[in-house]
Amino acid sequence: MRLQYYVDDEGESVIGLWVPKRRCYIDVTARDEHIWAALLPGGKKLRKEIETWIASGAAEGVPVDTEGLVLSSALHVQPVNIVCLGKCYAEHAREFSGDAPEEPSIFLKSPSAISSDLSYVLNPAGATKLDYEVELAVVIGDTLHQADEAEVKRAIVGYTLMCDYSERSFQLEHGGQWTKGKSCDTFAPFGPVFVSKDELPDPDHLTLQLKVNGELRQNASTSGLIWPVTRLIAYVSRFITLNPGDVVSTGTPGGVGMGMNPPRYLKAGDTVEFGCDAIGWVTQTVEDEA
Repeated sequence: MRLQYYVDDEGESVIGLWVPKRRCYIDVTARDEHIWAALLPGGKKLRKEIETWIASGAAEGVPVDTEGLVLSSALHVQPVNIVCLGKCYAEHAREFSGDAPEEPSIFLKSPSAISSDLSYVLNPAGATKLDYEVELAVVIGDTLHQADEAEVKRAIVGYTLMCDYSERSFQLEHGGQWTKGKSCDTFAPFGPVFVSKDELPDPDHLTLQLKVNGELRQNASTSGLIWPVTRLIAYVSRFITLNPGDVVSTGTPGGVGMGMNPPRYLKAGDTVEFGCDAIGWVTQTVEDEA
């Protein structure tokens, strides 16, 4: 299943379910809880019913009317935890420290950073070093605590993308850990769609790309991860109990602005495009926070 989320002028959500036979998204806003239940472990019967409806063309379904709507975060529910992983690609690790780590870094991004409108990202007041990081994000559908990889595989419900926006001066020059530079408003855009795991059976071979003003900055496969996706999530579960709706973002490949010589950070008016052919593409404009 492929789900796309929108928001209207009044902040109300609209949910679209992709129907290939009709080549459009059908409005399933009223069925949101039913669809989420179908995706969870134990929802096999519900999932089969929905898949049959999709395959039949969903003749009675009403297409999403996108007039007045903007793309919103591709998450079913507000996660309690947005767990991010750092230095998971050897190329990216070399940009920072020169060595691939023995274990990944873990940090949390505040749920308040989730974007309700994917058309822009805010450059925070006082910021001087706004950076980008395209990442594969994994949505969890069952409780995981000290899990093994087989348990992780069963608990994954699907995937989307996140651009882990980072203000490097906040992150590295103001003391403490990384949260200050990672959790500003709009710094967690998820999208453009949520894709259930049956449509992406091999998350370890996806090509992620990011462009700034049309220039390709990041272009790498998730096969470049030092640890495969399920092992990363199992690792996280050693330290943090993951619950349904939580998201694990699996780190970024090389090519970030901070890693360039000299560094090349984002500024107001820049256009950022990030995506993956198997999931889709998001285009955002950088705006200074008023």
